[in-house]
Amino acid sequence: MGQLNANIPYIQAYIRPEFTGLKELVEGYMFGVKSMLNRPMHFHFQANIGAVFWNMPISAFVHKEKYDRLSNDEETRLQLLESWDCQSNNIAVTTFAFLQYRTVDVFCRDKKWRSGQYLTTIDDYEGDLNEINVGYSNDQDSKCFHFIMLDDGNFCIQPNNLLRWHNPDFIVPYPKDNPPKMNIFKEQLTSEDIDRTYGNSPYYFYNHHDKK
Repeated sequence: MGQLNANIPYIQAYIRPEFTGLKELVEGYMFGVKSMLNRPMHFHFQANIGAVFWNMPISAFVHKEKYDRLSNDEETRLQLLESWDCQSNNIAVTTFAFLQYRTVDVFCRDKKWRSGQYLTTIDDYEGDLNEINVGYSNDQDSKCFHFIMLDDGNFCIQPNNLLRWHNPDFIVPYPKDNPPKMNIFKEQLTSEDIDRTYGNSPYYFYNHHDKK
C-alpha cells in the first residue's frame, strides 16, 4: 500500500512569514513529510500558536532567527536547498545511525559549498505493484533526499552525489575544487541468472540422491 505521508524525527524550527502571512517567524516543530510526484518535497509543521501548516517546501523553514536568505526569489531559494522534485508518491524515512550528526558539505546549484549536519533521510519508492508506475523512483539514477541542517540557518534535502561527508575516524575529504571523477554503476544484476538445465541446476543436487 502506498504511503503519501510519513513521520520524520521532530525537528525544532521556525516557519518564515512569507508562508504564513504573519509579520515574523513562528517557532514550532516539523513533524511530517509528504511526497507528490514531480513536486518539491513538502513538510508539515506544528506552530507554537496552535496552528498546523501543511504542505510547506523545505525553503519555508529555518532553524535560526538570523539566517541566510540565499535569494529574494522564493523559487531560486528553493532550488538551492532542494535540487530534485519527488520521483514518486510513496516515501520512507530512515535515520541512519552511521551518518547521524555527521558534518556534511553540500554543493548547491549556485556552485557554492555549504556545510551542515545530517538529520535523517527520505527516500521515495514504487508503490503498489497492481498500480501503474508513473514515477521513476526505481530508475538507476534515482535520488534520495538527505535532510541536512545547514550552518547558515537553513535546512536542505539533497542527494548523495552533491554531498561531501566528514568523519575524523577514517575520512580524508576530497578537495572541493577537484572532486574525483566517479561513474554510477547502472547495470541491472540478478543472483538467479544461472544454468537451470537438468543436471546443471543446483536444485538437481538438492533433490536427487543415489539410491542404495
